[in-house]
Amino acid sequence: AHLVILHHEHQIAPSTEGMSFSGDTFPIDWEEYYESYQPPYELKLRGWNEDDTYPHTFTVYVAILPRKAILPLAVVDAVKGVFGMLSPRRIFTRGE
Repeated sequence: AHLVILHHEHQIAPSTEGMSFSGDTFPIDWEEYYESYQPPYELKLRGWNEDDTYPHTFTVYVAILPRKAILPLAVVDAVKGVFGMLSPRRIFTRGE
């Protein structure tokens, strides 16, 4: 089964057009930031399946945060990225 989330008929999650959420595990964690400036403030879920062998059910949870809550999360992600670049990595080029 596949699912995309739309706002004003524009795909917002996953943010890459043509991609979809799919799989048989729960949950599928997805962090996406999207600002909505115009009403209606409604999301449309579009789900489909490529076969009719099993019925499928989607359960979607959306967190709506104030803008001031986003900045601390962005700072934490940036710091994690810097430390990730500084940590040494081993690169193996030959099997020994």
